[in-house]
Amino acid sequence: MLTFIDLLEFMKNGKAKKYIELSDKYLYDSDVLLKANDLSQASEKLWGAFATTVKAVAAKHNKQIKTHDGISFYVAAISKELKDKSLLTTSVLADGLHQNFYENSLTFDHVRESAKVVHRFVNRMKARFFRE
Repeated sequence: MLTFIDLLEFMKNGKAKKYIELSDKYLYDSDVLLKANDLSQASEKLWGAFATTVKAVAAKHNKQIKTHDGISFYVAAISKELKDKSLLTTSVLADGLHQNFYENSLTFDHVRESAKVVHRFVNRMKARFFRE
């Protein structure tokens, strides 16, 4: 029989898993859109991959993020936990990708190089927080 604690753990892991699956989908979509030279849409998918990864890590720690500010705040917490300030730079880069969805002002090279950073971030968070 499931205890209440077991149920909470199951729900937490289910939500985190959902966010990781979304993140993987957004990364795939961003690669397709980048190849099609749809920079604003690729940028938004990259932002989505970043944001849902952060939300997954938060869910794993029984936290819920509902705002853009919450994402930035939680990245700062992850950065502190891992003692890695480069995550703050990745957060700023992801914010720029999100802005590019509205402005469509970044070049192909900007978005391509940013995609590499977001891919590394997602893979690192998955390896650190979601090892099976």
